[in-house]
Amino acid sequence: MYGSILDSLIQVTANSERDALVQSLLTTLCELLKAQEGGVYWLGPSQSGPEARRAASVKREGVQLVFASLQNSPAILVASDADFSRCLETRDFASSPARPGMMRYVHPLHGRDGIEGFLEIIGPEYAEDDEKLVTGFLQVFRNYVRILDESERDTLTGLLNRRTFDRNIGHLLSQARMNDAMDGIPSGCRREDARAQSRWLAVLDVDHFKRVNDKFGHIYGDEVLILLAGMMRKVFREGDKLFRFGGEEFVAALEPTDEEGARAVLERLRQTVASFEFPQVGQVTISIGYVRISSQDVPATVVGHADEALYYAKQHGRNQVCSYEELLSQNKIAPSAPMNVDAELF
Repeated sequence: MYGSILDSLIQVTANSERDALVQSLLTTLCELLKAQEGGVYWLGPSQSGPEARRAASVKREGVQLVFASLQNSPAILVASDADFSRCLETRDFASSPARPGMMRYVHPLHGRDGIEGFLEIIGPEYAEDDEKLVTGFLQVFRNYVRILDESERDTLTGLLNRRTFDRNIGHLLSQARMNDAMDGIPSGCRREDARAQSRWLAVLDVDHFKRVNDKFGHIYGDEVLILLAGMMRKVFREGDKLFRFGGEEFVAALEPTDEEGARAVLERLRQTVASFEFPQVGQVTISIGYVRISSQDVPATVVGHADEALYYAKQHGRNQVCSYEELLSQNKIAPSAPMNVDAELF
């Protein structure tokens, strides 16, 4: 028994990517508890209150996935989807079977800012020490995620760091190749869908940031960066990945959208920053350059094209959003020479 648990724990902590870690945790616990299904959900804000987004699920044949809720203390039981909405609002929970012959157990997932989500297990009633087993696994999970966060995130802003970007850019390029392959299928509908599902990379920079540091000092300069990072979290969508490259430069890898959607979110950020009164410093603006990620790109090409658009924005007035493709089509910048896709870049 102990050997099996130890092997399972080793398997869970063998993952260095958060999504794979979550999936491994869920699969392992469902196997150990002989559960019929399970899910991991993250909580996110919405206009009407808290809402849940499923991050991973495990389901055995013939069993439907159902929602659950969470609580601060040991596992709780929630009866129905109607209870789910009520529980998210009130965090007051009822106890009852999930369905005949099975129980629904829900455990909170704690993060740096309190409860960030929950683990749902549906299956036989827990044996005597099962809840301790789950609690122990979740504590290990929490500690391991904290270690991952410290290695993946910028210490000042809490955004993902350059090292994490270098590890993730390959996945973005793979998605672009899949979209471009779809774009080549001789169907107007499929081509339109592919363009609407393009991924975008934006590089943004604080205008005249050196003046801020020189005039007000690095403490206020750091505060500008921290507040900017907070605005980015609020403006961008949940699936967008946000990075601090270093200094006053940031990168956003946007989830699939069309060009109108990409420009809209970037303009929204620019306007949000420009209208904000930074403590002591006053008004600060940002310039943004962005590009559609193409299947022909390599990491340096993607970042280089977004950088070119950013450079153009800063050289032509600042406080604006510029598209690399648009600048290229208007002959405002020259196309760059293609790079060898096999080159070692990072």
